[in-house]
Amino acid sequence: MQRSSRDIDAFLRPMNSTRAAAAAIGLGGAAISTVAAIPVGYVTVLGAIGTRRVRAARRDRRPSTSFTLLMPAHDEADGIGRSLRSIAAADYPAELLAVHVVADNCTDATADVVRRNGFEVHERADTTAPGKGPALNWLLDRLETSDRVGDVVVVVDADTDVDPDFFVAMDEVFRTGKVAVAQGFYSVRDPDASPATSFRYAALACRHHVRSLGRRRLGGSCGLYGNGMAFKPDVLHDRPWSNHLVEDAELQIELLLDGVMVEYVADAIVRAEMPTALDQSESQQRRWERGRIEIARRFLPRISSAWRDGAGPSTRRALADAMFDLTLPPLSVLFTAHMTAAALALPGAALGRTGDRRTVLVSGACVALVAAHAIGGLAAVGADRSHYRSLLDAPRIVAWKTALWLRSLLPGGTTDWVRTRRATESP
Repeated sequence: MQRSSRDIDAFLRPMNSTRAAAAAIGLGGAAISTVAAIPVGYVTVLGAIGTRRVRAARRDRRPSTSFTLLMPAHDEADGIGRSLRSIAAADYPAELLAVHVVADNCTDATADVVRRNGFEVHERADTTAPGKGPALNWLLDRLETSDRVGDVVVVVDADTDVDPDFFVAMDEVFRTGKVAVAQGFYSVRDPDASPATSFRYAALACRHHVRSLGRRRLGGSCGLYGNGMAFKPDVLHDRPWSNHLVEDAELQIELLLDGVMVEYVADAIVRAEMPTALDQSESQQRRWERGRIEIARRFLPRISSAWRDGAGPSTRRALADAMFDLTLPPLSVLFTAHMTAAALALPGAALGRTGDRRTVLVSGACVALVAAHAIGGLAAVGADRSHYRSLLDAPRIVAWKTALWLRSLLPGGTTDWVRTRRATESP
């Protein structure tokens, strides 16, 4: 018995509706995959050219650079002694290293701990302008007034272990006379303390080491990360730190627009304490992300304008790199975006749609590249096997970081500096 055309249409209508829905969902997946593939490509290129193990600095000749180390501290009595002892153990002539701690609006015994460890402390009380940036400006002005600033100014946080070869490595870079600003490898103290710290160790191996090497080898300016930074004093004369939470990124872009590149010194290592639980770092992470978003909104038009205004090839490369870096989401977000894109395209791929199959393949490849980037970062810094095992906890942390980043895009919030609670402190 032959079916009427009306019966055939009725039979095919649900199937056509399914195909139409799959096509619409697949288009959404394709859009996400296309947009998110660009930053994955950028990260992959940096990883391919920036993977190198950290090696100990080699002393070719007697050091000659005098360093003035500035350490901002707010209520750090419990942990600053460890940081100061690591500086005291540095393999560097004592007469070429001066350490100055600014105890900024402290309500504990930070200043006393500094004195007991044999270092100079400057006590600052100004509740109208708290924070790391104003404290550093105050201390540097105080030292310049008394002509107590050496060849290079170094900034180290109060929760940080300084590697014994940090100053040797910086000396070898600055005594060439070609470098005005440098950033050391900012890593994690006690990465085995928890899955969260071990995961952060992997993240900083990628962000602070592999990508910094890659950016410099591409002709870009290495980022400034707030800890382990070094400057020729004249660079800071007309560029005071702001009270913005990401004042380091702000300063790096201003330097780039003025033609000053930041060098990366892989063997100058500092290791900072990191929160051992995700809830301890949530406010810090959210403010960091909001700070980066605000910096991108403010500086992208200026960088784009400078790129168009006839800059030379080397400057254009550095400006293009800065634009990529400012718009680059966290790896967790890229991983989630491509997983989402593949999931949206799967129904259409199952129905044989060529475009959806392509989306699944592209996003699957990007997920693999992001994972390879994380593994490559750990390999580049000589990580232990335990740190690779920390990646097994990635799904939970990736979901947390993605949700946090999405909330950071919403209006409101603050980008003011807020001290993160240390692991040794009670809530």
